[in-house]
Amino acid sequence: MSKQAVHKFILILKKWQLPLEKFVFPVVLLLWPLAAAGQGICLSDPAYSLANYAYLTPEYPWFFATYLANGLGRLLLRVSGGGLVYMNVLTGLVVSLAALACYFILQRMIPGWMVFIGEMLAISLCWCPTVILYNYLSYFLLTLGCLFLFLAVSGRRSDLYYILAGLCLGANVTVRIANAVQVLLILAVWFYYAVRTSGKAAGAENRKACLRATGLCILGYAAGFFIPVLCSMVFHGAGAYFAAIPGILSMTSGSAGYGMGAMIKDILSAYVSAGKWFVLMLCGTFAGMIFFRLPAVRRFRVPALVLYLMGIAVMIRFFYGRGMFTVNYQDYWCMFSWGMQFLLLSWLAALPGLLGARLCAEERFLCALSLLLMLILPLGSNNYTFPVLNCLFVTAPVTLWLLRRYTVMLLARERTASGQAGACLACAVMTTAILAMVFVQGALFHMNFAFRDGTDGTRRSAVITTNARMAGMHTTPENAAIINALLDTVTQNTEKGSTAICFGNLPGVHYFAQIPPALETAWPDLDSYPVDWMESRLQSISEGTRPLPLVIISTGETGYANDAKKRELLSDFMAAHHYETIYEGQGLLIRRAPSFHR
Repeated sequence: MSKQAVHKFILILKKWQLPLEKFVFPVVLLLWPLAAAGQGICLSDPAYSLANYAYLTPEYPWFFATYLANGLGRLLLRVSGGGLVYMNVLTGLVVSLAALACYFILQRMIPGWMVFIGEMLAISLCWCPTVILYNYLSYFLLTLGCLFLFLAVSGRRSDLYYILAGLCLGANVTVRIANAVQVLLILAVWFYYAVRTSGKAAGAENRKACLRATGLCILGYAAGFFIPVLCSMVFHGAGAYFAAIPGILSMTSGSAGYGMGAMIKDILSAYVSAGKWFVLMLCGTFAGMIFFRLPAVRRFRVPALVLYLMGIAVMIRFFYGRGMFTVNYQDYWCMFSWGMQFLLLSWLAALPGLLGARLCAEERFLCALSLLLMLILPLGSNNYTFPVLNCLFVTAPVTLWLLRRYTVMLLARERTASGQAGACLACAVMTTAILAMVFVQGALFHMNFAFRDGTDGTRRSAVITTNARMAGMHTTPENAAIINALLDTVTQNTEKGSTAICFGNLPGVHYFAQIPPALETAWPDLDSYPVDWMESRLQSISEGTRPLPLVIISTGETGYANDAKKRELLSDFMAAHHYETIYEGQGLLIRRAPSFHR
C-alpha cells in the first residue's frame, strides 16, 4: 500500500471519528456487557448472591459484610420481579456505567477511540456473573473513586473531587468489608504531589496541597463509610453493624483460602505461570530487533515484516499446542493466559512512568494508579488474579495510552538514530499481536461464556420455561434435566412456611424454588460458615417448632475443608428425626421429615 493510500485511509477514519466517538461508541459500551444476559444457570455462586438478596437476615454477619450490595440487590429484585434474565440485565448495567464513566472522563487525556478499545477489552475480560454485586458494585465505586482522583489532579474543583473520591472508597467498605484496603490509593495522590514540580518553593507548596488533599479524602471517606452505617443503625439497631464485625472476622479466619499467605501465593503463582509465555514473547521481540536491523532486511522492509508476522503466528500456534489457551469460549481458561499477558504489559508500561519516562505529572499519576489497582484488587479474594481481570476499566485504556506514548518516543529516536528502527518496529508488532489476541479471545469469551454452565463446550440449547425465575434462560440439556427434576420435587414437597437446607453447592435452590433457608445461610458448605454455628442452628431447629426443613444434598464432594464434618452433622440431624428419601438421582438426594403432609 502506497503512502498516498495510507494517508487517504487515515483521512477517512478521521472523518468518521467524531460521530463514532460521540454516538456509536457509548451505545456499544452500554450494550456490550449485556451480550450474554440470557445464557447460563448455575446453582452456586451467582444464585447464592440472589438468595442473599431475597433471604439474608441481620442475624448472619455476612448481611453487614456486604451491606450496600445486599441493599441494592433487594431493590433490583423488586424492580425486576425476580427473573434471572432481568437481574442479569439490570446488574449488567453496573458494568456499563463503569465503562461509560471511564470513557467520558479519561478523554481529558486519552483519545476517545483508544478509551473505547480499552473499555471493550475490560468488559470482555469480565468473567464474574454480574448478579454478584459485592464484586461489581465494588468495582464500580472503585472505578469512580479513581476517576474522581484523576479529575482532582488534572483540573479545577479539586477539593470537591477529592471529597467525592473519598466518599466512593468509604462507601465501598460497606459494599464489601475487604475493600478497606483500597485506602492505599492515597499513595497515588502523594506520588503525584511528589513529582508535580521541583524546587524548594514548589516543594513546600506541594506538601501543603498534599496535606489538604489527604484531609479532604479522609473527610469524604469517613462520610462514605458512616452514611450507610447510620442507615443500618436506623433499620437494624444502633450497634448492629459493629457488633457483626467480630463474626465477620471469625468467618474469614476459618477459611484457609482467605489467609494473606494463601492469597499472595496464589497471586504470585498466576504471574509466574503467565510469565513463562511472556518471556518467550520477549525473546521473539529481541530477535525481531536484531532481524530488522540487518542491512538486507532494511531494503526489503515489507517482506521482512510479513516474515516476522508469520513467525509470531507460529509462536501463537505453539502456545495453543502447549495448552496456554483454548478455543472453548464457554470456559474462562480460553482468555486467562492472554489476560495475564495484558497485565504483564500493563506492569511494563506503568513502571517506567514512576521513574519519569518523559511523561507529565498527570500521566505518572495514572501509572501509579494502575499499579496500585493491580496490587490491591486480588487482596481479600481467593481467586488468583481474576479480580484484576474483572476490573480493568481504568488500567486498560491507560495501558494502551502509555504504549502509544512509548511508541511515539521510539519513533522520535528513530529519526535521529537509524539503529532504533528495528527496536521500534519489533516492539510495536509484538505488542499489537498480544493486544489482538487479548481482544479476540476476550470478545469471543464474552459472547459465549456463562459461569459454570457448559464449560466443557456443550451447547446451551435448552430453554427453561417451567420456572418463573429461570424463564427464558438458556442452559445445557443435562443441566436443564437436573434443575427441572430438582425443582419439581421441591415444589411438590413444600408448602407455605416451609424451609430447606441445601448442601453441596446448591444455594440457588432457595432462590429459584422460592423457599427460605432453615440455617443462617443459603450456602452452609462454605468454610466461612463455621461448623459450630451449623451445629448450634441444627440443635435450635430440633428443639423448635415444626415443620422440619426439607434437606437437599449433592452427593459429590464440595471440596471445602469441613465438608465431612458438616455432612455428618446433617446426617445425624436427619437420623434423629427419621427423615425419608423422596428423590435420589443425578447426584442429588432429597429427604423430608415423615410428618410432612401436602
